[in-house]
Amino acid sequence: MFENDTNFLDQHFLVDENIIKTFIDSCEITKDDIVLEVGPGKGVLTKYLKEQANKLLVIEKDVRLIPFLKDYDVTYRDVLHCDIPDVNKIVTSLPYSITEPFLYKLLDVKFDKLIMMCGKNFVDNLESNNTKLSIMCNLYFNYTKICDVKPDSFNPKPKVMSSLITMTKKDEGELSKKDKIVRLLYKYRYMKVKNALKEILIKLDNLTQRQAKDIIKNYNINEDISNKLFDELSNVEVVELYKLIN
Repeated sequence: MFENDTNFLDQHFLVDENIIKTFIDSCEITKDDIVLEVGPGKGVLTKYLKEQANKLLVIEKDVRLIPFLKDYDVTYRDVLHCDIPDVNKIVTSLPYSITEPFLYKLLDVKFDKLIMMCGKNFVDNLESNNTKLSIMCNLYFNYTKICDVKPDSFNPKPKVMSSLITMTKKDEGELSKKDKIVRLLYKYRYMKVKNALKEILIKLDNLTQRQAKDIIKNYNINEDISNKLFDELSNVEVVELYKLIN
């Protein structure tokens, strides 16, 4: 059913029983938890999550998986284009190509813990903090790498190494003032950088527009960066902006 056309949805199903057990154990599901599983595949985790949780919700894009998931409460939608309910825990093994938009979507979702299979390269970038995505993640989340996962733990095998991680929302009190400013830029990402910074400074410190403009001037931000939407900035530009503000 999937052998010849799986990759058009970038799907790789977890088959290694040891990794499956590690994944389940990392979730630390209790009978008090309301759990959302995103991208359950053939349901190798789903059956355990349903047994252990108070309530399990599932979002899956691929309707070809209906025969494997008929015993569960499944919403067949693209998670990037539907509302994510507030839950205690989110469990996912999404296609790695949509890791970034999925994490952006989670900025406005309430949850206690995310347990996610992702590309090892993504985790390595988190540790180096040198991309737009890694800076955002380090400002919004605390993360722990559980283990690296080899390609032969999946069928079909992906071309890259994977990692299993957990993430929790970072409390604003854990951040410096300047980190709070950069963090809010991701919320204002569809505004020009100079306008977003002005709004953020006025909001954070109850400043006048003139006071906010004076602070922004002291950042010495390149005009090309200042006049772009934050969402349009490259990795290099975001790293430069982050350094200037800090």
